[in-house]
Amino acid sequence: MLHGALNPADGLAMSMVVILLISFSVVALLLLMIKRSGKRAETEVDKLLEELRREEQEKKHPAPPSGSGESREPWEREDDWWKK
Repeated sequence: MLHGALNPADGLAMSMVVILLISFSVVALLLLMIKRSGKRAETEVDKLLEELRREEQEKKHPAPPSGSGESREPWEREDDWWKK
């Protein structure tokens, strides 16, 4: 019975099993890639929402002006130094 060669019917059945395994593997890989890209998109949406929240907070509470006297260098004089 085992003389090294497959029966043509057995060869056809084996090739069909291999083709089915490859097909299921491709479908499984596609589903895995869709799932991974879906998780990545959620984090991008969260980053965008956080950025919008920060922009709204900045509109409600504006930053102090950059030209205030506290940020003056030690060698700079006050604006009205000549009046004193």
